[in-house]
Amino acid sequence: MTGCENVHVYPAPIVNAGRIFKQTESVARSGLFSSVIICGMALDGLPREEYLTFGRRIDRVGSVVKNANSSGFKNRRLSVFGRVQEQLSWSRAVLKHYSRSDICVVNAHSVAVLPVCYLLSRRLRAKLIYDTHELETETPTCHGMQGMIFKVIERLIIGKCDAVFVVTESIADWYRTRYRNLRPVVVRNIPNFSGAVLPVDVRDLLSVPPDKRLFIHVGNIVGSRNIQAMLETFASTAIDDHIVFLGGGDLEGEVDESAVSHSNIHRIPPVPPGDVLGYVSGCDVALSLGELSCLSYKLALGNKHLEYAMAGVPFFFTGMPEVSRLLGPAFSEWLIDDPKGDLTEAIMALSATAIEDARIKLASLHLPTWDEESELMIAAYSDLMDHHAVSP
Repeated sequence: MTGCENVHVYPAPIVNAGRIFKQTESVARSGLFSSVIICGMALDGLPREEYLTFGRRIDRVGSVVKNANSSGFKNRRLSVFGRVQEQLSWSRAVLKHYSRSDICVVNAHSVAVLPVCYLLSRRLRAKLIYDTHELETETPTCHGMQGMIFKVIERLIIGKCDAVFVVTESIADWYRTRYRNLRPVVVRNIPNFSGAVLPVDVRDLLSVPPDKRLFIHVGNIVGSRNIQAMLETFASTAIDDHIVFLGGGDLEGEVDESAVSHSNIHRIPPVPPGDVLGYVSGCDVALSLGELSCLSYKLALGNKHLEYAMAGVPFFFTGMPEVSRLLGPAFSEWLIDDPKGDLTEAIMALSATAIEDARIKLASLHLPTWDEESELMIAAYSDLMDHHAVSP
């Protein structure tokens, strides 16, 4: 263990930061640092300091965030200039808070915090990691003035980073093409799960008849997931299967309204991450029908894809190369190009034999584990620390 600290900076109140929690636990357990800190925004009702397992600490700095809900998600009602002003104010608070610290590695967990993390790393002579969660400059919110600002920030600073972490090989390829000398480290967002799956009797919980198939959708119930197409499919007279939405979000009200009118539509509120696989394994088929409205979505590999595969439950998915890479060509028939037009027909054509064959194929796949994935990340940290130790 060294005497220096590692700080992870993210512009949110740090409530449901699953990837950051998982990464920092692995870093803390590696023993490379005396402490690991997660820096976020202050939110009314949350402590300024919060201690986690393995000696990690959350610091919530700056003025209390006013445009966020209790889950820590910031709304988008502020203008671009309002968001810039808020970001600058918080960035000044971050610099002041850590200006005399023993930090030797700074992780910037979004393009928005790259400037403050760069300045902090320069002030403390620390290493800088651009720790992306998606293709940061190709998201639905990265357009107009904000998109231009983010693209300029990334172009100016990414070459000054000591390491860049990305979440898929496809995104790494994009960065290699855009920035020719860049060598990103791929650290996929693999669920941190080990041991046997304990199935939840979802059928009994929802009173689903034994002769009816049960489909499941896991994750945020929002507009970019083809939720409406799923609701229309299962509300149609052509389908007598059941569907359960596990999660919440902006469109949960529409799901709940549909559940009142249709006995085969259900919703279960979000459960702890460690319980998700149990709920999935209690179902027959899963759905992951994200709308590929931006390049970041198209090149992603979501948690739900890995959770479905780990639970041994076959799933319909839209055209994402990373999902095809994970499953291989044997699952090409589970690809749905147009959920609005093709989902009903795909479900009607799905046979019990096809489901069982897919389960057998899933069981034969070598699925990545977080322990394997985190080894690549820790190796990158170790290399940085070796260079830090010999630098003047």
